[in-house]
Amino acid sequence: MLAALAFLLSAGCAAMGVAAGVATAERPPDPCPPSTASWRPDPTPMRAADPVELTIDRIDACSSLVPVGEGDEVDGWRRVAAPSVHAPEQAGWFRAGPTPGARGPAVLVGRVDGDGRRGVFAGLADATAGDRITVRRRDGSTAVFVVTGTVQVSPVKFPAREVHGDTGDAELRLIAYGGSAGDDLIVYARLSGQG
Repeated sequence: MLAALAFLLSAGCAAMGVAAGVATAERPPDPCPPSTASWRPDPTPMRAADPVELTIDRIDACSSLVPVGEGDEVDGWRRVAAPSVHAPEQAGWFRAGPTPGARGPAVLVGRVDGDGRRGVFAGLADATAGDRITVRRRDGSTAVFVVTGTVQVSPVKFPAREVHGDTGDAELRLIAYGGSAGDDLIVYARLSGQG
C-alpha cells in the first residue's frame, strides 16, 4: 500500500514537472531582458566609442542603435532625424554629436509608434528621475545613466539649444518623436557609472 502511494506521488510530481516544463518552454523569451552588464559608480566622462545597444529596464525597452543624421532646423539648430517610421522599434544615435558616455550631450532618438505598431519609446513617458539607462558601446564598455528629468514639447518649439548645448559632464538625451498628441518627449540623464 505504501509502495503504491509512493509510486502515485512520484508519478504525479513527474507529471507536474513535465507540465511546468512545457509551460515554461512555451513562454516566449523576454525581448528586453534587464541589463546584466557589470558596472561601477563613476561619473567621469569616458573616451568616445560608438554605441551599439540601449536598454531601459523600468519601461522594458531595448534596441540596437543605428547612426542617424540631422533633420529640420529649429531656431538655428538642427533637430535629429529619427529612424524610419516604418521601423518604429529601432532607436538611433546622433552621429554628429558626442557618443554616449563621452563628455557632452549624447542624443538617442526613437519613435512612440509607426505603421500601427508600438515604437521603442512607446513607454518613455513613464520614465522617472532615478531610472537607469544602459548603453553598450562598440569597444565593449558600458555607460550607465540615471534619469534626471523629462519634458514634453511641441515639435515647432523644440528646445534644440538645451538638447544640443555643450555640457561639462557626460550627459544623455532620449528623444521620443510622435505619439497621439503629436508632441515630442525629451528625457534628460547624466552618466552615473561605467563598466
